[in-house]
Amino acid sequence: MKIDDIKELIELIEGKDIVEIEYSSGDEKIRITRSATGAVRHEQKARSAEPADAKQEAVAAEIAAESGMVSVNSPFVGTFYCAPSPSEKPFVDIGTRVKKGQTIGIVEAMKLMNTIEADADGTIKQVLKKDGDPVEFGEPLFIIDPAG
Repeated sequence: MKIDDIKELIELIEGKDIVEIEYSSGDEKIRITRSATGAVRHEQKARSAEPADAKQEAVAAEIAAESGMVSVNSPFVGTFYCAPSPSEKPFVDIGTRVKKGQTIGIVEAMKLMNTIEADADGTIKQVLKKDGDPVEFGEPLFIIDPAG
């Protein structure tokens, strides 16, 4: 899907009561969502082979969920960044207390920087990706212990 196609879909929901639109064609799928504040974000998913590391991370997220922890997953296909810029400190480290909605990472997708927010209050127990790692849609990035 080309950037012009994505821009056209974004324009469809801007200024309207539409909060979300989803479009799929062949192996590509895109979902564009507007938050309550009016900010627009998009998610794009393309089928690809899942590397062994991603499978291990998915298993770690599943085990964490079974033990009451929260897995924060990537809503985009893109590149993960743990800090606002290479010269700055990471948003969070293992042991950092976070509040729901707090920025804990960034995923760059199609030249757009998309913030990743904590899905729950708690303590960061695992950071599953390193700065600059490629990520897939739905891939676990962080594990949060809400009891911690």
